[in-house]
Amino acid sequence: MPLMQVDTRQALGRNNVAVLPRLASREDESYLDYVESLRSFVLDGMRFDQQLATRTGHLEDTSEPPEERLKKVREAAAEMPVAQARDRLMRSQQEMKWRRICSSLDARRDIHLERLKAAEGRGPARLELDPDFEQPQYANVHFHLQPDGYYKDPLAGFRYHYGTKVFFVGDNDKDQLHASLVENHLPLPADGRVERILDLACSVGQSTTALKQRFPAADVTGIDHSEPMLRCAHHRAVELGVDVRFSQRLVENTGFEDNRFDIVFSFILFHEIPMRIIRQTLAEVRRVLRPGGMFAVYDFMMAREMTPAQLYHRYFDSRNNGEPYGDDFCYAGFDSLLREFGYQQAAPGKRLGTTQAWYATLPAS
Repeated sequence: MPLMQVDTRQALGRNNVAVLPRLASREDESYLDYVESLRSFVLDGMRFDQQLATRTGHLEDTSEPPEERLKKVREAAAEMPVAQARDRLMRSQQEMKWRRICSSLDARRDIHLERLKAAEGRGPARLELDPDFEQPQYANVHFHLQPDGYYKDPLAGFRYHYGTKVFFVGDNDKDQLHASLVENHLPLPADGRVERILDLACSVGQSTTALKQRFPAADVTGIDHSEPMLRCAHHRAVELGVDVRFSQRLVENTGFEDNRFDIVFSFILFHEIPMRIIRQTLAEVRRVLRPGGMFAVYDFMMAREMTPAQLYHRYFDSRNNGEPYGDDFCYAGFDSLLREFGYQQAAPGKRLGTTQAWYATLPAS
C-alpha cells in the first residue's frame, strides 16, 4: 500500500540527486536495503489487504460513517492471524530502520556535523535561523518513531532523509516523488503569475528545490520549525547548487506580510499537526496567499474515502507509528475546512496512492 503513486518518468530525467548522507559502511547500507525489502513485503506481499477486503467486502460502501466502518474492520482483523503478523512486522521494520540509521550516522557524527557547518554561509542557498525560536509543544513527538523526533538531535535532518528513503521503498531515492508532484501535478494560478512560492514544513527541502527548478525565476522559501532539518536542507541545496531560502518559522505563524505568495505548497504536513494548529495554519495561509494564488496540499486521504485496509492502516499508524494527530486530519473533512476558511476549489484533486491532492485558491480581488 504505497503512500504515493505518481508518474515519475519525467522527473527521472532531471539532474536532481538526493544527496543522501553516507552511512558508515556498506554493511549498514545492505542492512537497510534488507529493511526496505521487508517493508515492501509487509505492504504488498502479505496479501493482508486482499484478505481483509474478502472478509469485509460489504464495507467498500463509503456512505457508512468511517468510525462505524473502522469498528467492523478491526473486528474482522482481530480474527486474522496475518493481521497480527503484519502489525508486528510493521513496527519491527521501523525500529530496525532507525536503530541502524542512527548508529551508522553516529559512527561518523563528527564528519556529518562538519559537513553541516561547512555549508553555513555558502550559496547559492540561504539559511535563516532564529536564536530565540521556541519549539511548539505539539512538535514534541517521535514522528514515524524517529528517535528524538525532528529537532532534538543535530543529525535529525540526515536521519529523516535516509529514513524516508527506506519509507518510500525506492520511489524517492533521487527525489523523483517530490519532483513529479511539482512538475506533473501542481497547477498554476489562473493568471499564470508565479513570483514567490512558500513551501510549508519543508523538512530537508526536497519539494523546495524541486519548486525552484520548475520555476527558476521565482523566489522560493521553505520554512520549518526544526533547525536540524533546515541545516540539512540548506546543505543539500548548496550541494545541488539551487538558489532557495530556508527559514525557521511556524506554519501557523509565519511572520510574512499579507498577500505575499503566489503559490503555497504543502506536502504531508497536516496529518502531523493537531486540529487547532490545522485551523490556525489555514488562516495563516489565507493571510499570506495573494488573491487568485494557488494553495496545493498533498496529504492522507479522508477516512470516509478509505478502503477497509486503508482504515486499518491509519488506525495502526496513528497508535503505533508516532502519528498521534493522524486521526484529527483524516476524520475532519478537509474539503469543508477549506471552504470554511474561504478557499475555493481551483482544480480537481487527485488520488495519489493512499494520499490525496487539494488545489484551492482565494477569490481574486
